[in-house]
Amino acid sequence: MNNLFFDLDGTIINSEIGIMKSLKYMYEHTLGYVPHDDATLHTFIGPTIGASLQKYDHVAPDDPFINQSINAFREYYQEEGWEQYTVFDGIYDMMESLKKADKEIFIATSKPEVFAKKIIDQLDMKQYVRHVFGAAEDESIRSLKEDVISYGIEKTSVELDTKNLVMVGDRSSDIVGAHKNNLKAIGVTYGFGDYAELKSANSEWIVNKPQEIAKLAMEN
Repeated sequence: MNNLFFDLDGTIINSEIGIMKSLKYMYEHTLGYVPHDDATLHTFIGPTIGASLQKYDHVAPDDPFINQSINAFREYYQEEGWEQYTVFDGIYDMMESLKKADKEIFIATSKPEVFAKKIIDQLDMKQYVRHVFGAAEDESIRSLKEDVISYGIEKTSVELDTKNLVMVGDRSSDIVGAHKNNLKAIGVTYGFGDYAELKSANSEWIVNKPQEIAKLAMEN
């Protein structure tokens, strides 16, 4: 594994506080109330807002409610929510290990690319991360993880051998997105998904700690 595409939310950072507050703000400003409990809202973290609304609110893909919701979510997120996160323990050590082993690190996230880049800059991770790939700001393009991965493979200046490229993420969407691009995947259980979800998505590897990712990269 010479090249690794990392998801951001739930894999590099714990963004639960900012996203949960943004989701509640979104519903309060579109419906006037929050129709889901925290456990359900928690599952919104990872997939796109549009995909989650289709799943839990049963709206059609072209329903104007999706764009209204995205706009409301962004009102809070771009002002406060994007900065309400912490870095998972062991992430910097993992990145340092990968860098010393000459492994290339990329970010491939369904989060809008503009916010993902701001977070990587704020965390001083540019010394480790070669490129950041994300969704369009309004989720109009590259909203699905498979599209972000495909975009990253196409746009990176690094000559990638897909046999030596893996996707690392905490949700089934990361695993499915990797497989749709003929990549293998490493699922992580310390994020927002769990072992059962990752196993069901047929993740090739499942790890519990960031340093285990570096160990896998050295051995494979």
